[in-house]
Parts: sequence; C-alpha cells; structure tokens
Amino acid sequence: MDSFTHETRELFDEGGYANSWETGKNNADCLHHILGRVSNSPYNAAPLNNFKDHQPEGRKGLPAISSPEVREKYLQRTKRYLDSIGYEPTEEDKEFLQKYKSFFNKN
Repeated sequence: MDSFTHETRELFDEGGYANSWETGKNNADCLHHILGRVSNSPYNAAPLNNFKDHQPEGRKGLPAISSPEVREKYLQRTKRYLDSIGYEPTEEDKEFLQKYKSFFNKN
C-alpha cells in the first residue's frame, strides 16, 4: 500500500485534520494508517502529530500506537468523524469496515 490519496487527505483537511486524534491539539501533520498499510481507506486514517503522537519516543506514558486499545480508539474516532461529515463509503471502504467490524461494533 502506498500513502493515502489526495481525496482522503482532503476529507481530513476540511474537517479538522490539524487536530490530533491523540491530544486534540492543533498540531497534526500526518495521517497514520491505524491498522498498518492494509488499506488506504479513510476509515484506516488518523491525523496525528508525527513526532509527539506517532513516534515511540514522543509517546512516553501513552500506550503503543499499535496496541489494540489505541487502534480501537482511533478507528472509532475516525468512523464518527467520517459519519459526521456525511462521507459516503466506497466499495473498498465497505470491505474494510466489514473485514474489521470487530473494532467498530464495541461501545
């Protein structure tokens, strides 16, 4: 998988890409593949600050970015965000949501 598409980046730019999913601060400068590069679906994207939120040395005192609880938190936050802006999932997005539905079906 390559990087996210321009269209995916624009989805997050328009609605607050600058706000990190981890801290809520206006300092996000990258989109992170939440479950790794298994998909470039917007549902697999989380805006983060590359050093403070994404790199291990910046996450002191926080769970690892690859931990199940962090992945679940980011996936659910991304889905809520995309729903809130009225994003219509593509077929690829629907396949991603179906494949990883266990992350989305929790309260």
